[in-house]
Amino acid sequence: MLWIIWSTLVKRDIILEILLFGTIIIITTTLLNVVGLHYRFWDYPIAFLPIIPRAFPFDFSMIPVAYMLLYQYFSTWKFFIIAQITMALTYAFIGEPFFEWVELVYYFEWRYSYSFIYYIIVEIGTRALILKLASLSKLQDLTTK
Repeated sequence: MLWIIWSTLVKRDIILEILLFGTIIIITTTLLNVVGLHYRFWDYPIAFLPIIPRAFPFDFSMIPVAYMLLYQYFSTWKFFIIAQITMALTYAFIGEPFFEWVELVYYFEWRYSYSFIYYIIVEIGTRALILKLASLSKLQDLTTK
């Protein structure tokens, strides 16, 4: 459902940039989940489908879709950071406690504040990387013409 909403809202002129951004978010979030599950920082008691990782709905839709929309709608650093901090606060201190309350996740050695910091670092770092790659690509386009 989230991907359907995203497909109607995505800016087609920068879709590759946005998809690269989302892909890096998916990879980073999935890797963190693998590490967190391995070290028992948290657990997902319910498998939505037995053949996919238990964190799949979070790693492959909720987090990347929201962050890709932030990326495309907040083009200046100032507004992006404000929106990103708002999203990190919402996910870390409202979303995660809610999902723990409904028993979709159990936290053992993890604090919501860690997630808040993680969301900020990953989002800002990924945006900086993508913007740098986009500027290098545009520079390359200018030199080849």
